[in-house]
Amino acid sequence: MENTTFSAVATHGASKIYGGVRRVDNVSMSVRKGEIYGLIGKNGAGKTTLIRLILGIASPDEGNIELNGKTLPAELAAERRKIGALIEQPAFYPRMSAAENIRTYSLATGLGKTDIKGLLSLVGLEDTGKKPVRNFSLGMKQRLAIAMALAGEPEILFLDEPVNGLDPTGILQVRELVRTLNEQRGTTVIISSHLLGELGKVATAYGVMKDGKMVKELRGEELTSLARPKIKLVAPDMNLALPVLRENFSPMEFAILNNGAIEIYRPTSELGRISILFAEAKVPLLQISAEESDSEAALVAMI
Repeated sequence: MENTTFSAVATHGASKIYGGVRRVDNVSMSVRKGEIYGLIGKNGAGKTTLIRLILGIASPDEGNIELNGKTLPAELAAERRKIGALIEQPAFYPRMSAAENIRTYSLATGLGKTDIKGLLSLVGLEDTGKKPVRNFSLGMKQRLAIAMALAGEPEILFLDEPVNGLDPTGILQVRELVRTLNEQRGTTVIISSHLLGELGKVATAYGVMKDGKMVKELRGEELTSLARPKIKLVAPDMNLALPVLRENFSPMEFAILNNGAIEIYRPTSELGRISILFAEAKVPLLQISAEESDSEAALVAMI
């Protein structure tokens, strides 16, 4: 469910300073409508602070926020009513049931009438009845928090570390819920997490944060290239190497990196054949090696 031209959420040079420290430092990001966007980085990288800026919980000291193309304060306030969010530790009334918690939340936030039964069914809590939330497992509480975030059928959903502390079954349920919302409702989902293995199963784009900065955004071909096996080589004379590349590979099958290295996106079993190609063309190579696909390792290296 990806629209490649329309930004649902964007920031432009956003910064936030706490105690003289730039927790978010000149961050520009763009989340396209219908994406599942993984906002990744180590704890303390600035992910939650950035989300708080987007949601209007905090104000940027520099830069601005854009939601569905709107940037003015009154416009942002209206657009934020179309957002659901689970950030930090969700708050519940422990003696109330799941249905009562959703009803109370909906009234308190002015959402009015809410399809409580449908929300509980969506997150797999339809059979909890009058059971008080204080007796819920961690996974059940997390799914209830997501149900509350979905009250009002938001167009955009923010989930901050949604699978922290969950067992494998709970993680699977959250993952499938995110897929269902995205595929069936077209919900744009932004997931902040440091669990790359799980994000990799659902994310269609990534924003990589480190020390308050946005290191890189990846989507489409650039993201696909991380997961492809490749042959890496270093040629001292690029003028000699380029004709060999162009004659034997399509433009999508190779890339020349900033450090002068070359990546050829072919199976690692072709290492010998590619080495012979350059040898026969009398193109010297300083180095040639094969790398199996490991997008998770590539992302970890960035953070």
